[in-house]
Amino acid sequence: MPRLTASVLGSIALVLGLVACSPPTTETPPVDTAVHSVAPASSGDAADVVIPDGVIGTAELTSASGDNAISGTVVVSAGGGGFDVALEGFTSDVPGGVQLFFSPWSETTTCLADMYNFSFGNLSTDADQLGLSLGDRDSSRGDPSYYLTAVITASTPDTADPDGCVLTPRAVGTITWAVPDTLPGLLAVDTGARFGAGGATATAGGSPISYRAVAGDTLNDIADRFGITLDDLGFLNPLTTQQLQASDDLNLRVALRGGASVPPPST
Repeated sequence: MPRLTASVLGSIALVLGLVACSPPTTETPPVDTAVHSVAPASSGDAADVVIPDGVIGTAELTSASGDNAISGTVVVSAGGGGFDVALEGFTSDVPGGVQLFFSPWSETTTCLADMYNFSFGNLSTDADQLGLSLGDRDSSRGDPSYYLTAVITASTPDTADPDGCVLTPRAVGTITWAVPDTLPGLLAVDTGARFGAGGATATAGGSPISYRAVAGDTLNDIADRFGITLDDLGFLNPLTTQQLQASDDLNLRVALRGGASVPPPST
C-alpha cells in the first residue's frame, strides 16, 4: 500500500508520452495539426494566492464502531514553508498504537485508509501528538484541501476485515477547511484537439470538466490545449502519478480536485 501518492504532474521537467493504446470510451475529435496561436490566458497571468499562516483545517475524531473509544481533534496549520498537523485532546484504547492518515475520500467510503493517503506513521495512544508534518507547500500544490477525512487505524493491520480492507478505520473525522482560492481565475478552456492532445473532453454547462488521454499525448500539449500551465494541470490532479496511460482521465475543474475526480479504492 502506498503511503503517499505524490502530485507530480506540475513538477515533471520532461514531457511524458502515453504508452497504452486503449481507445477512449467517448468519440475522439479529429486531430488538429495547425499551430494554435490564440489561446485563453493562463492562470499564471494572475498572482497566485498563498495560504496565510495559522489554523486552516480541523477534524473531530469519532469512533468508527463501538469496539473502540477514540476521540480527539486534528488541527492543520500553515506556517513557514509547509503545513503542520497536531492531534489534540487525543485518547484511544486501541492496543499497540495507532496510525493517522489523511484520505481524499469521505468518511463513508469503504476501505478509505487503504490507498492514496498521506500517512503520519505510528503514534502513541497516551498523549497529544504535536509537530506532525504534512510536507512543504509544494508537495500539496500549495493547497492540501483535497484531503477530506482524517482516519485512525491500528498500527498492526487486522488479519480479518469483514469489508476486505487491509487497514480498518477505527476513528474518522471530516476535515473542515478554511483556505482561500489559491489559483483565482484558473479555468480550463478547450481550444481544440491537436497533435499530443487528441483525446476527448467531457463537458458540463459548456465547460470542460475532464479530459481522456489517448496514445501519443503529452502533458505539455494537454495543458496547452486547455490554456493552462503544467503546474496548473498538476494542481487539478494532485492524486495522479506520472505513470499516465491512454484512457486515463484528467480533471479540469478546481472543485473536482482529489477524491472528487478519482474513484475510491474498491474491495
